[in-house]
Amino acid sequence: MDFILELLEVPVDTNFTYTFILEECPKIFPHQEFRLFLLVPAVISTLILAFSTQRTKQKLQMLNGRPGLIFPMDVLKRSHRFSYAAAFGTLARLCAGIVFDAQYAFDYNGPTYLKVLLALVSMLIYGLGYFPLFAGITTEAPVGYFIATLFSWVFTAEFIGNYFCKQPMGVISYVVLVIGMLPETLCFLYLSISLPVRFVASIAKPKKKFKLAVDFESSKDLYESIRNSYQGIHVKKLFKRPPPPPLPPKGIMQKLQSSLKSLLEKIFYKRTKGFRYSARMISVMAIGFILLYEVTFLLFVQLFELFDFAEIGMEHILNSIGRIEEIGEDPAVTSLREILIVLYDLVIAFRGCFLTSLMVAFTINVVFLLHYMTSYRSNLLSLYKGKNNHLTPKNKKSNASLIVGSMRYAGYQVGYIGWGFFIQFFMLIIVTVAIALIVILWDFLKYFILDQAMRLWPVLLTSLVLNITQLILSKFLFLQKRGEILAMDNRRLLFIFTYFMFFYNIFIGIFSCLMRILKSIILGALFLPRLDHSTLPRKFQKMDPGFDAYCGFMHIESTHTNPVAMVFISILQAESLTSLKKNSKKHSNINLQDEKQEMLDRKRRKAKWKWLLAYTLVNNPEISLQRRLVLAEERNENIKEIFFSRSSLCTEEESKKIELDQIIIQDKKI
Repeated sequence: MDFILELLEVPVDTNFTYTFILEECPKIFPHQEFRLFLLVPAVISTLILAFSTQRTKQKLQMLNGRPGLIFPMDVLKRSHRFSYAAAFGTLARLCAGIVFDAQYAFDYNGPTYLKVLLALVSMLIYGLGYFPLFAGITTEAPVGYFIATLFSWVFTAEFIGNYFCKQPMGVISYVVLVIGMLPETLCFLYLSISLPVRFVASIAKPKKKFKLAVDFESSKDLYESIRNSYQGIHVKKLFKRPPPPPLPPKGIMQKLQSSLKSLLEKIFYKRTKGFRYSARMISVMAIGFILLYEVTFLLFVQLFELFDFAEIGMEHILNSIGRIEEIGEDPAVTSLREILIVLYDLVIAFRGCFLTSLMVAFTINVVFLLHYMTSYRSNLLSLYKGKNNHLTPKNKKSNASLIVGSMRYAGYQVGYIGWGFFIQFFMLIIVTVAIALIVILWDFLKYFILDQAMRLWPVLLTSLVLNITQLILSKFLFLQKRGEILAMDNRRLLFIFTYFMFFYNIFIGIFSCLMRILKSIILGALFLPRLDHSTLPRKFQKMDPGFDAYCGFMHIESTHTNPVAMVFISILQAESLTSLKKNSKKHSNINLQDEKQEMLDRKRRKAKWKWLLAYTLVNNPEISLQRRLVLAEERNENIKEIFFSRSSLCTEEESKKIELDQIIIQDKKI
């Protein structure tokens, strides 16, 4: 632009400068070197944690059952949810680098086809570096908390050293920097403070761990712990009578408040009292929100500075050539001024378009995160009840595919959130920029737009009137009782009207097809980050990898976290633990025990259980048959003989009604 001004002999001010709000900090801890050097202490810490844990099955006599197999996170539990979420929150910047920048742990200049191997090795290095932090939280032991504390402090120091440095605009730059790093900073602070506190508490007040199926609550009484757990509270609710529905609001103010509350709950989030989200769900939502927040903030600052720089530059050029046309000036300067004024208006409009699109895309995705949590809760509670209306049925998928989907879910969800945000952002930019161009260039485009509108408005109006007419006639003329029942009326008139509408609907179908394509594109881009909704039709949902992973995750979650099953298993575990305690007390207090009395008690208990089993089988013939079929399969006996011997349990009329193939198929399904 300065070159054009010099050709036109226009005086140019060369003292134009611009100061950016933020500058990139020099890396005190380089990314690749830090990740590679972290491998040594990470491996050593992992071995220490492994030797602090005992094995439960294999070769228990060797080295007193050590080392044991440790894991970073129990994806099915609901304990330490916020610690895991904070730990995953510290990974947000790393995840953003992996998703958008293909950030690797080391440089590679070899053949391109080996870059996949490079990515796999880099993911392994990243995982090993953060493994002690997660494993230390999971062990719930002083050694684990100590190692997790050290690693959290190391990651906090690396974060502060690399992302907080001297900025050009002083206080303003630091405030902007802190706001941009706020969620990730809070995660680092939470881990740096909470983990040392837990380490001290685990030493001062050590707790004996009981491996119950429920999320264990601290209590000396095992049964009290089961009752106070999340699963126990859920089961207690099942035995209570549901509360009566709330009374309808009275008065204008109460109705207004009630409608406003229901609207907010429908748009944003409705809380269900007593429900707890799993640790993996909270972690995925946390890392998704932090990823959206930091990417949005970074793009907002950069776009704002870019357009601000362009606006100030355009003002500088306009001031150089003058904003008002002078008498006798060169026509080229006049034309240039007009072009610059249009460009100046476009820069201001585009800044509003880009920033508005960015904030709208961020708001949509944050609201979707809340809706996603609500959908997860409703789907999980429905699966607990045996209802499966939304997801792919479990019997249509293999167990291996369900496990694979559950493993894929967390990574898929984070990746879909990132790319869905960018696709929505670009679509909103296209719409807003088109509107801005129409407004700014209205003088040039108004005749073309008005001409097209004059051509199309009769078609649109006619189709709208005919659609409304078809609806009104169907309700009041072609259906009985004004459409309340699906029973036809005036059939001859209906057949005549349907015949003539056939030809017109062919013409309307062309535009309807275009609208269907447009709606599919918009809804597909809008719901791309949400794995709980498939972008494909019902019969093709298996081809949607995101929805398939979500279905696997939900089925695994419902199967292994059902509160009724967990409470029942925990009661059996508590019974076993209490009986062991009683037996140990008896052996410690009584040295000489009457063996005959003990044998007699065993026989009585055995006889009692056999009597109860016989009573149950006599009163439930189908259970008896299923039991005999299972025992026959274990003993490799002939199932047909079991079926024909059923006459001893059922009457002849009942046995004639039941086919052999149905019994065998039903047994295999069970």
